[in-house]
Amino acid sequence: MIASILLSAGLAYFLSLPFASVLQGGGYRLKALLRAKKQLIACAAYFLPATAAETVVLLTLSPFLVAIWTFAFYFTTASFVLLTHRKMRINMHYTRRLVRLLVLSTALYVVALIWLYFASASGVWATAPSSAPLFVVLSAVILGPIEKANNHRYVKRAKRALSRANATKIGVTGSYGKTSVKKYLEQLLSAEFCTLASPENFNTPLGVAKTLTEATGREQMLVLEMGARRRGDIAELCDIVRPDVGVITGIAPQHLETFGTMEAVLAEKNVLAERVPEEGLVVYNLTDPLVRKLYEKRRGKKVGVGYENADYIISEQNFTSCGSTFTLAKGNERMRIETPCVGTACAIDISVAAAVAVELGVPWEKVASAAKRCYPPSHRFEVIKSGDVTVIDDGYNANPVGAAVALESLRYFEGERKIVYTSGIVELGKEEEVQNRALGQKISSVASVAVVCKGRYGDEVVEGLEERTTVFRVENTKEASALFAKILKKGDVLLIMSDLPRDYLL
Repeated sequence: MIASILLSAGLAYFLSLPFASVLQGGGYRLKALLRAKKQLIACAAYFLPATAAETVVLLTLSPFLVAIWTFAFYFTTASFVLLTHRKMRINMHYTRRLVRLLVLSTALYVVALIWLYFASASGVWATAPSSAPLFVVLSAVILGPIEKANNHRYVKRAKRALSRANATKIGVTGSYGKTSVKKYLEQLLSAEFCTLASPENFNTPLGVAKTLTEATGREQMLVLEMGARRRGDIAELCDIVRPDVGVITGIAPQHLETFGTMEAVLAEKNVLAERVPEEGLVVYNLTDPLVRKLYEKRRGKKVGVGYENADYIISEQNFTSCGSTFTLAKGNERMRIETPCVGTACAIDISVAAAVAVELGVPWEKVASAAKRCYPPSHRFEVIKSGDVTVIDDGYNANPVGAAVALESLRYFEGERKIVYTSGIVELGKEEEVQNRALGQKISSVASVAVVCKGRYGDEVVEGLEERTTVFRVENTKEASALFAKILKKGDVLLIMSDLPRDYLL
C-alpha cells in the first residue's frame, strides 16, 4: 500500500509542476489555467475512461490479474504524464507561496488516495496521477483567502513604511519603456541623491512592498515601476505609493485581452497623472502620439519630452552599434549626451529620465556625466558580445511599438547576417493576427533569417515573412539555443525579441 501511494504521489507531483507554473505565471488567478486548456482536457480525457476501466477490472478479475493489469496501467499513465509534461514549458520560481501550493496539493492527493484504498478501490492509484491538475486547482481555491490576507498584511506594512519615508516618490508607468526609464532614472538621480528603485520588473503591489523591505530610511528618491494588466491596477498602486512625481513612458496595444480597448488602456495609464497632486510633476514621452493626448489633459505641473513641441527637445541623434549620442535641450540649456546604450528607444528613455532628474535638481553636467555610465536593464536591447557573434537580448520586448523600434535599431549593426528570434506578440485581442503579420513583415525588411517559435502566435508571424527570409521553427527557447549553436557564424548579429512567458507556449 505505502509503495503504491508513494509511486502514485511522485508521478502526480511531477505532473502538477507545469500546471502550478502556469498558475504562478498568471498571478495565481484560476483563469490563467485556461492557457493550458488542451492539457487539462487531455488529463480529463485520459483519467475518466482509464479509471472506469480500472474499476471494472477490480470488480471482475482475480487478484493476480488485477495486480498485473494495474502495474501495466501505471506505466501507461506514467507515459501519458511524461508526454503531457514535455509539452508544457516550465520556468518556476520556488517562492514560499508556490511551495505552499505544491505541499497542499500533494497532501490532498495522498489523502484522497488513502481514502480510495479503504473504499476498496486500491487499484485506482495507477490512473490517479492524471488527476493531479484537479488538486492544484483545489489547493489554489483553499489557499486563496489565506494568501490574500497575507498579501494584505504585507502591503499594509509597505504603506506604513512609505508614510514614514522622507523621500520623493516617483511612479513610472507605460505599455513599454517603463523598466528602462526606471533603471536610467535610478542611475541619473544617484549622481545627486540617495536613490532606491524597484528591482527588475517588480511592478505589482507585492513588488512595491518587497522593494521597500530593502529601504534603509536614508533614501531621498524612491523610483517605483507601476504595471497594469487590468483596470484598477494603477489606482491600487497609487493608493500604496501616493506618488509625488509621475512618468508616462509610452502607450501601445498591450494587454488588450484584459483591457478590451485602447481607450481603456489610455484611461488606466492616465490614472497615475490624476493621482499626482497638481503641484507635483508628471513627465510625458511626447514622441508617442497617444501619450501626447494624456499630456494635453493634464491641468497640473507637467513636462513633455519629444522631437518637437515639447519642453525638452531631442535632436542631433547619432547611433552606432557601440552607443548613442544626442542633444537634449530645454530653452537655452543644452547638453550633449553620450551613452553606451544603443538605439532610438535608448535615446528617448534616457531623455525622459534626464528631464525628470533635471526637474528634481540634478545639475545638467552631472546628468551628462552619469549618462556615460548608463546601461540598460537585462533583456531590454542588451548588447552582448559572444565570441565573434553579437547578441542583442530584447527578450522582454512584447509590444508592437517596442518591437518596431528594436528592429529599426538593428539596422545600426553591421554583420554578415542579421537573425531575429521571436515567439510573436500576445494579449492584443482582435489585433493579434494583424500585428503579428506586421511583425513578420518588419523582420523581413531588416533580417535575412527568422527563428520563430511554433504555435498560433508564431504561425501569424511566419505568414507575414517574405520569401527571401530563411525561416526556422522551434518548440521553445531551449530548442532555439541548440539551433543557434549550429547556425551562427562569425560576424552574425542575433536579435532575441518577445520571448513569451511560459504559459503562452502551451
